[in-house]
Amino acid sequence: MCLAGAVVLLASACAATPPRAPASPALAVVAEDPQLAARVDAYFAPLAAHADLSGTLVVMRGERPVLVRHYGYADWPARRAHTLDTRYSAASVTKGVVAATLVQLERAGTVSLDQPVGRWLPALADRPGMSLRAVLHHSAGLPRDLPDDFPIGEAEVATWLAAHPDRLQTPGKERYSNVGYALLAEVVSRASGRPFEEVARDLVLRPAGMDESQVALQTADHVPGGALPYTAGPEPEGVMTPVPAPLEIGSSGLVTTATDLARWARTLADGAYPELFVDEDPLGSIDTGRDDNGEFVAVQGTLPGYSANAIAWRGSDLAVSYTGNLFDYPVLRMGRTLRGLLGATPPTPPPVRPGAVPLSASHRALAGRYEHPDFGTLRIDEVPGRGGMTLTMPGKPAYWSFHLTPIADGGLHWRAFDVVFRAGESGGLSASPAGGGAATPVPASTDAPSP
Repeated sequence: MCLAGAVVLLASACAATPPRAPASPALAVVAEDPQLAARVDAYFAPLAAHADLSGTLVVMRGERPVLVRHYGYADWPARRAHTLDTRYSAASVTKGVVAATLVQLERAGTVSLDQPVGRWLPALADRPGMSLRAVLHHSAGLPRDLPDDFPIGEAEVATWLAAHPDRLQTPGKERYSNVGYALLAEVVSRASGRPFEEVARDLVLRPAGMDESQVALQTADHVPGGALPYTAGPEPEGVMTPVPAPLEIGSSGLVTTATDLARWARTLADGAYPELFVDEDPLGSIDTGRDDNGEFVAVQGTLPGYSANAIAWRGSDLAVSYTGNLFDYPVLRMGRTLRGLLGATPPTPPPVRPGAVPLSASHRALAGRYEHPDFGTLRIDEVPGRGGMTLTMPGKPAYWSFHLTPIADGGLHWRAFDVVFRAGESGGLSASPAGGGAATPVPASTDAPSP
């Protein structure tokens, strides 16, 4: 590690908590590394002070948390503070748990990753090219998501796929699929004769020391000690409850703590599952790379209202994790931020976001339907029940819904992606980074009339 000296458990878990949040009880009366603490506080405290960050950051040396910060609240209306025991939904981090569970079953001789899925799920017996390994690699030709009306927990994914062959493509090309990992959870259940949640707990979570974690068909807000989910919202609170996304056990479902998430990254970096790293792209949607601290293994996931990131370095006892309950622009680059904070050159703190102003006629004039070159079709409407102006994405699930903050000069700040919309040419918009940068033309859509 490039930081001088050993980092030890901090005296206060909330040294960087913004003024709007209460202090949490001290963990222990010991010293902390001033260089690391200063880096973390300089970057995160201003974001938290403007309600752009909510969650728990923990740096670990082996089994010991050596730096802890809590931001915002686990329950904003009740002002319930985050703690190291608070649980968060980890979304796609679950995929690595699925992959590790299958490896454990393969070691036991129960399955082979090269077997077709149809070996265990007869509804797909006519798809011999759909191997477990191909599904793990997102190259089995499966759709990205189940339909919004799929009866999660009541129907089998394999049966639905067999009844909708038009949703399947020829295996071979990589195509990210949440459906695939939900399918693999069904394989685990069929091959083991037990619910996937139990098998994952016994074979993967408990051996990794993740005693406070579980896989369940519910988000963290339905689990004792769980943080409630939030997304960027209107002032004065600055947060609001998001439109929830349906869960698919296998592609999501892991509920964990910040320390347990760091243990998971540590388990992977320490080589507990080398089978996941044989190919160029690791199985289980796990990332690898190299930075100032050496080779690392990283996991990440997001759901409406939740985010999870953890990194551990090979040949080191260093790990860092961030578990959050607010989807806002800082979480989009959280992995890179965490690595930078623990590296040789700390990242430059982002500029403070534009301040909110009262909604005016110039803001309302931006309502309409547009075609963004990166995000596709966008629709901006005034939705008083959701705090003013709202951005949705027609054709995508309902949870692709975001609050737009009215700012000076008639602009709207899309906080979730830190983009500012202003009036453009010919009835379109101009989209630019909130911190400054080149503007992107966003023409009005010709597919449907503006509202």
